[in-house]
Amino acid sequence: MLTWYVHLYVGEKVKKQVRRTMGRINRRKPTPGVYLLTLPHNRKNVMEIVSTSVLLQETAHMRCPHVIGIARGREEAYVLMQKILKDTYADTGNFQVGAYLERKGSYQVGRILRGRY
Repeated sequence: MLTWYVHLYVGEKVKKQVRRTMGRINRRKPTPGVYLLTLPHNRKNVMEIVSTSVLLQETAHMRCPHVIGIARGREEAYVLMQKILKDTYADTGNFQVGAYLERKGSYQVGRILRGRY
């Protein structure tokens, strides 16, 4: 199961079907054109953009780091990444996204979150 950020960043194109899309991703069903923004595997990167088609493989699904955003299309994923970086820098004065998000909220394993996106 993936670990989702409680205050998930959601792109405009996926906003109407975010719960359904998250459920399909958790069950490893194909979700073409959907990208996840995750915390990086290493300290050199700030964030990573992962295609959900990669997550169809069991090992990739199990090793995926915390999901902090979801977007439909690579272009929207870049826009969402820019928004996260702007929010982080405006609040902290640096680009430590992981520390910023940890302070703002928590993560839940495999849970489809209730609330507004």
